[in-house]
Amino acid sequence: MRLRKTLALVGLMLLVSPASALAVDSGGGLSGAISTGAGVVVLLLAAGLLVEMLALRRLAEGSALAENITFAVLATVCLAAAALVSWVGRFADTTFSSEQARLGADLLTVVALAFLGIFFHRVRRAMSRFLNRLTGQDEDLIAALNEDGMQGSPDA
Repeated sequence: MRLRKTLALVGLMLLVSPASALAVDSGGGLSGAISTGAGVVVLLLAAGLLVEMLALRRLAEGSALAENITFAVLATVCLAAAALVSWVGRFADTTFSSEQARLGADLLTVVALAFLGIFFHRVRRAMSRFLNRLTGQDEDLIAALNEDGMQGSPDA
């Protein structure tokens, strides 16, 4: 079932990707419209993500997760900036060439992925420390319960 859903998702992504639209494009403005539409979607999703992450940060205030959310916020800001830079290259021809804008957007995407990598690494480390402590506490609790059970048993 999971494989079928994954294959369906990959097929859907291939159908709606800009690469397939560019292959069908006959020289009209379809590729520009798709690119602009994708940029709008990126900005809307980035705004939604920022709102959710900041709410999560307020909720988890004082925890290790709240400290690390800053990296996810920075990654989202970089992704939104990459969309804006690509628009600048398309609509403001005097400032940047389209190649420079594409390079800037790609570099901002790399920075965003680096921030996400830092975020997930730090959260994984914090969760690992938490689970190790929890496992140690569980063992102590089980040992204490076994000692209490052994003292109260008629065989002791």
